[in-house]
Amino acid sequence: MPSETQYFQQESFHLAGGTLPLAITAYRTHGDPANPCIVFPTCYGARLDDQYYLVGEGKALDTTKYFVVTFALFSNGEPAPHNGPYFPKVSYADNIRAQHAVLQILGVTKIHCVVGFSMGGQQTYYWATMYPDMVERFACICGSARTSPHNKCFIEGPKAALLASRDFEYGHYTTNPQQGIRAFGRINTFQRQWFREHGYLYDGKYADLESWLKADWESGFGGWDANDLITLINTWSDGDISTISHNGDYVTALKSIKAKGLIMPAKTDLYFPPEDSEIEVSNLPNAKLVVIDTVWGHMAGGAANEKDTQFITEQISRRGTLPIAITAYRTHGDPSNPCIVFPTCYGGRLDSQYYLVGEDKVLDTKKYFVVTFAMFSNGESSSPSNTPSPHNGPYFPKVTYEDNIRAQYTVLTKKLGIKKLYCVVGFSMGGQQSYYWPTMYPDYVERFICICGSARTSPHNKCFLEGPKAALVNSRDFEFGHYKTPPMQGIRAFARVYSAWAYGQTWYRQHGYLFDGKYADLESFLRGGWEGRFLAWDANDLVTLLGTWSAGDISLIRDGGDYEKALKSVKAKALIMPSKTDLYFPPEDSEIEVSHLPNAKLVVMDTVWGHTAGGGSNVKDVMFLEAQIGEFLKN
Repeated sequence: MPSETQYFQQESFHLAGGTLPLAITAYRTHGDPANPCIVFPTCYGARLDDQYYLVGEGKALDTTKYFVVTFALFSNGEPAPHNGPYFPKVSYADNIRAQHAVLQILGVTKIHCVVGFSMGGQQTYYWATMYPDMVERFACICGSARTSPHNKCFIEGPKAALLASRDFEYGHYTTNPQQGIRAFGRINTFQRQWFREHGYLYDGKYADLESWLKADWESGFGGWDANDLITLINTWSDGDISTISHNGDYVTALKSIKAKGLIMPAKTDLYFPPEDSEIEVSNLPNAKLVVIDTVWGHMAGGAANEKDTQFITEQISRRGTLPIAITAYRTHGDPSNPCIVFPTCYGGRLDSQYYLVGEDKVLDTKKYFVVTFAMFSNGESSSPSNTPSPHNGPYFPKVTYEDNIRAQYTVLTKKLGIKKLYCVVGFSMGGQQSYYWPTMYPDYVERFICICGSARTSPHNKCFLEGPKAALVNSRDFEFGHYKTPPMQGIRAFARVYSAWAYGQTWYRQHGYLFDGKYADLESFLRGGWEGRFLAWDANDLVTLLGTWSAGDISLIRDGGDYEKALKSVKAKALIMPSKTDLYFPPEDSEIEVSHLPNAKLVVMDTVWGHTAGGGSNVKDVMFLEAQIGEFLKN
């Protein structure tokens, strides 16, 4: 639900080109002001209503976790009435000073992150430059710290078309100059391949190119005032953080930025190209470059399509910081022996790993140095349940598989002195981690074994996860994660939704749930077996782990989301072992992955135990696992 627009007035506000007697800044606030603050200013051609593709509950800028303030740029038509051609020139610095004044009256002393697309992305650089001690991090999507000469030439095109139109009247028009605005709109922002693939048809929405130009681009600017468009373009054209610090020394200005940066250009952006971002990241002290692999050009960053928006959401959401991150682990055997890593799964603790680990078991601690790792959010490593304020409970940052592997790698290399991994073994979420290891550290990992897991969480798998998650987070006692006592109703509902997925249909048909007389009937199994299993877990831990699981995809950390290419790049030898009756990591998915892996063997477990077959649920399947793993390790 959109928040109400608020207006902040400042008298005699000095701008780059003059003084406004009364400057009005339009903004909206979302969420609890006690939460970390995120600023999200508008871009060219955008109003406050356009910001909701990233703002809202469950979105990248989650309003249950953050206090999100969206700002309208001067000249976007929302801050103040138009004053035609006499409106003074406005700079990015003017906008940031005005936004800063609003945050002061809101009582915000620290900005967790500034996020922006296009002109909004340029503002993120300005925020980090102008208020270095206030801004902790910034995410620039399809923007830059300086408007390049090529970029300036591009925006001169639509500007010239509008200024030269017969109805613009040097900005003194009495009715909006439709001819000029239509000409302005025809100079658009998409890339050649997008046109080559007929993206402009929008799956049948438009009949042809001309229909798209008229209905989408011309009409898209039809609701805008022409002088506003010109003033905004001038702000864009003059963008350069070095003009407000370091006397125009662009490189020094970049090197002086203290905030952490996430820089996300689109691969096919014609006026904020990734090459410019690469140069900027090379000079930023603490920044990560993530290129959006897309044919949608500049518009990829502005909610033009669901795939790119999802990619951006995943990249933004994963960047949280724990002041102290704790990784729990156990070592078994002689460190001089070949090292095997065995991380935990969903619902797994370090104690649950011993079905494969021990003397004379397949991960024989007389032959191997076995290190078992607890995942973040499992209650043993850093988790919502054991992390002190301000990152406790629902404020715990999103965690990715990549985060877990980086932490595990640090333990192995810095603490234990391991130079090479002989093998990574994992079941379920542990299996997904086994794929991440050779992807992230290809020269460190010799082989990996994925049991009932995958390199990417499939759409069907994600839908499955949404079921138990929804039952938990929407329960009356979950309290949006702010519960004071464990939300038993929510956890019990969570367990019941999950129960049908963990085992195969045949297992239920054969009354496997009775466990040879342990349970009297199905209800006893649900109550004692499944509800009881999860009642020992913290609810926020369960939800955070689900988030890690759902976002699993090795191609997000390399190859720009190209799943097949990421698989083909894995150098380590692989043993992939799905269960024939697994309902959410089915063998068909494993067959596809093995077809792309350069050196992998597929072994399907013929079992009725569904997903749990890989987790030590029964003796027969454990014996099968041991035989296959033992042979693979030996060879």
